[in-house]
Amino acid sequence: MRGTRIPQLAAAVLGIALIAGCTSTPAGATLADSKGLVQLVRNEAGQRLPADDVEDVTLVDDGSEACAEAADDPEGLERRWASTLLVTLSPTASDTLETTYSELIDSFVGNGWSEVSYGGGGAATLQKPDQEASIAFAAAKADPDAATPPTIRITIHSACVTTAGAESDEVTKLEALAGE
Repeated sequence: MRGTRIPQLAAAVLGIALIAGCTSTPAGATLADSKGLVQLVRNEAGQRLPADDVEDVTLVDDGSEACAEAADDPEGLERRWASTLLVTLSPTASDTLETTYSELIDSFVGNGWSEVSYGGGGAATLQKPDQEASIAFAAAKADPDAATPPTIRITIHSACVTTAGAESDEVTKLEALAGE
């Protein structure tokens, strides 16, 4: 019982440092370390939105993915954790969507993330300087014809880490936990 808190505490400290812009995924980090960091940043991103505007938060995806094309890494050893939230905003938040979206991005830039791209149509990608970790944001306005509310999609990717491959115990167990 006593030893079970150490990995949780280490992940929390690493996550806070990543959010604050102090560190990258440490050398020798595992996919489990990356998963913890990504999930902490994902949760933080969702909590930075105005609570009054949020109608629903849906975890769209949470799992590992290959870092390279199969031809470049046939064994799929280099993997990263990715997690996506879809935040549905209340219909009344349509008028302030652009401001809410900009403030969310600015809050991460203020924590040391740099804008890699800020495209039209409500899409932006941030990255930690000298790291592979990234956050992608996409905002969509309400569509009254299709009866869809405004949304913000947030996807966090960890830096790549070396694993034993997509079918390894490490990867399959982490993905099974993510699916629960």
